[in-house]
Amino acid sequence: MSFEEHNNRKIAKKLAEYITGTELRQYTARKVKKYIKIDNPAIFDGAVGSGQLEQFIEPSKLYGIDIQEQSVLTTRRNYENTDIEIGSFFNYTRGDFVTNAVVMNPPFSIEFKSLSDEEKENIQEEFDWKKSGKVDDIFVLKSLKYTKRFGFYILFPGVCYRKTEQKFRELIGNKLAELNLIKNAFDDTSIEVIFIVVDKEKTSNDIEKEIYDCKLKKQIHYEKNIILDNFRWEMPYKESEREEIDILSVENEIERVEFEKFKNGLKQDLFLIVNLGVDINIENKIKKRKKFLNDFEKEVKEALCTGKVKYTIEELKLF
Repeated sequence: MSFEEHNNRKIAKKLAEYITGTELRQYTARKVKKYIKIDNPAIFDGAVGSGQLEQFIEPSKLYGIDIQEQSVLTTRRNYENTDIEIGSFFNYTRGDFVTNAVVMNPPFSIEFKSLSDEEKENIQEEFDWKKSGKVDDIFVLKSLKYTKRFGFYILFPGVCYRKTEQKFRELIGNKLAELNLIKNAFDDTSIEVIFIVVDKEKTSNDIEKEIYDCKLKKQIHYEKNIILDNFRWEMPYKESEREEIDILSVENEIERVEFEKFKNGLKQDLFLIVNLGVDINIENKIKKRKKFLNDFEKEVKEALCTGKVKYTIEELKLF
């Protein structure tokens, strides 16, 4: 059966939603299989859309909700076994099931103040500290009760550093198993996103991080380190590869330029003397340079034998 997608760009743009590219769907499926050792796990998605994100997970049953009716109808056609509602996730009150995992790509950076009074009240009933800012954090925290252990989320990077999500990061705490940066993730926007894995049973403070490029279809950076005590989320960072410099070639080029300058200077002096009668003591210039080279040759031999040079920092004018 071919996979159907509902792609109403006008509505999706208004709701800050983007079409998840095929490579990111496959990446998500690989992550789910890494942590969940069963085939066809039951999945919950609180922003299910047309079920794109679950395509390669092939869930035995897909639970979820989405505000777009056409998307929900498409999801029901894409999967044989679904329990999907139409409406706002913040008004979702089900408590009669738990799945093997939550998999979500919720809308990015929706303002708390833009929600309906009902949505605000429902949020504050569970999270009384939430009074402002974005609601990316609530999508994650509210959905975690629908999974036995693992949650997989595609989020806007702002959750890593926005002050209004500090409480969210503290609540996740050491349960953060992976914090990954995804490049070229979507078909219709070039924004970078993060992909996090939450393990409700994790207690250690170690964390895995990677940078994955969906266009290149490969991991381009990996690191493993420790979650900070203040639970500030630091995204993985790959230093730009520095251009290797061939020091010997550079020195040879400098020497060539200096010698050319010296040689051309003497030729210019000779031209001025012969053709224009300019009074230049060119022989004295040559003698001075010869004397310097002879003296310096002796100094070089002495330095190579003793391993010492006589210069001071001031004489070298390094500063």
